[in-house]
Amino acid sequence: MAQPGGRRMYLGVAGTALLMLGGCASHRSSAEVDKEWVARVPPGQLGDVRQAQLTEEKAREQLTRARVATQDAEQALEVARRNEAAARDRQAVGELALEAAEETGDTAAIEQARTTACNAQHALTLAQAETAWRDDAVKTLKSLEVMRQRELDVAGAQLEQAEFKAVSANEDVRAEDMSAGDFSSAVAEARRKAAEQQHEVDANLQREKQARANYEQLRDQGYGGSGLPQP
Repeated sequence: MAQPGGRRMYLGVAGTALLMLGGCASHRSSAEVDKEWVARVPPGQLGDVRQAQLTEEKAREQLTRARVATQDAEQALEVARRNEAAARDRQAVGELALEAAEETGDTAAIEQARTTACNAQHALTLAQAETAWRDDAVKTLKSLEVMRQRELDVAGAQLEQAEFKAVSANEDVRAEDMSAGDFSSAVAEARRKAAEQQHEVDANLQREKQARANYEQLRDQGYGGSGLPQP
């Protein structure tokens, strides 16, 4: 039979655990300022905060624009894929027509079929090059979208830092438990991640440029054949 003292000890441990969980649930980031504290700062002392807010808003707008650009690029890729599929079908038909003409032995028919098949093959080559370019463009824009999010993270960290400085300057005692170093570290970490992402964007952009140059070179050489719209 359980002893009463043991039960009291169990309840005490359980209660402590609940308090610890409650404390974790309400934990505030060491680099996050309560907006109510900022609201108590005189407007005349919020110049840097207002500027940081504008920077964050611009970063958020750039992120939205990047998302829209990605969506547009994905649609262009789908069109290119459909064009490539249609070009592949025409190429297959052209090959079959050439085989049929060669069986007749008719020189004129063979030459005409060969020209048609050649044009179809060129059209397929160009369509494949465009698909490759459009695919790389999507990859570039997706990485740029992540980059814009990283920039927004930087702006957000800088806003928190500006708010902390404003609250501290207002001599709010609640900010005394917060460390300026935590805010500086948060800004530095956000900038580090943004710099890393910029490297990925640059690499994707280089591949996209090469793919586009290849497509445009084929297009300028007259690839595509009759019936394929030129961009």
